Amino acid sequence: MIERSRTRPAPTIFVVDDDPTVRSALERLFRGAGWTVQTFASAEQFLEQNVDLAHGCLVADVHLGRMSGLELHARLGHRTGAMPVILTSGVDDVNMERQALTLGAIAFFRKPFEASALLESVRRGLAVIQ
Repeated sequence: MIERSRTRPAPTIFVVDDDPTVRSALERLFRGAGWTVQTFASAEQFLEQNVDLAHGCLVADVHLGRMSGLELHARLGHRTGAMPVILTSGVDDVNMERQALTLGAIAFFRKPFEASALLESVRRGLAVIQ
């Protein structure tokens, strides 16, 4: 009997940050780790694309403009299922971090953060969905 292998799509890292320098740096970091990356300048732009959330990880800044990363995470809550969400912020705010983790974020990073720590969080998150 021949067993069919189920091929899962490669995971995609979705980066949402309004700072083009940060978006570019994160895209290089994640591509260098071998992942497919899609970047977005705002939460609204991300939502408009109707991306496949089943096979990826969202890395979003908290301060994005009209819709924050926290609001984006809350809005996606019913759609993301087990998709890992990592939030970042340039502001040291313990309440914001607590809120992010309460919403189900797997990690919260204050900028500047160690690239290796972010990569490890993404790897842990992707291991859960694969």
